[in-house]
Amino acid sequence: MALLSTVLFSVAIRLLIFYISPRFTPMNLSQHTKTLLSTINDASGKTLKRSMDLGALIEIAKQHSLQDQLDDLAFSSKFIDKSFDLMQRIGKDGNGYEKLSQEFSGQIQKAQGLIKQFLDRTDAMTKAHFTGNYLEMNTLTMQNLMQLFHDLGWYKNYQIDQRN
Repeated sequence: MALLSTVLFSVAIRLLIFYISPRFTPMNLSQHTKTLLSTINDASGKTLKRSMDLGALIEIAKQHSLQDQLDDLAFSSKFIDKSFDLMQRIGKDGNGYEKLSQEFSGQIQKAQGLIKQFLDRTDAMTKAHFTGNYLEMNTLTMQNLMQLFHDLGWYKNYQIDQRN
């Protein structure tokens, strides 16, 4: 019970700080990235939820020659997004759930490590935004992270479509 209270207090404090502190202003996105995000959002049926953060990752990759890392992150994200859906469908007692769950956890750790590589090359405000929204371990950040993975999965779909 004490742990639950601590977690709830932590989430409440973060939300309070979010609403009383200056809003995060995303990095300036190039026109190319804005157009790319619009194209991806249209292809997804307008389901992107973290498009500005996806745009920030694309910009960081472009500015610091991290395209290979962005490609790896997009691949892992698509796997995570699809695996999560499958795990929900088959349930904990489903055939192969345990193995899929282990791979899912490993891919999340890999993806978070890749995000940290991007943050090593960015400004303090962007780093604080991504850390607070995606890298802390609580329910809210996990939900945010899954939304970012969803968007990165659509970025991967876009890349696949461009190859064909």
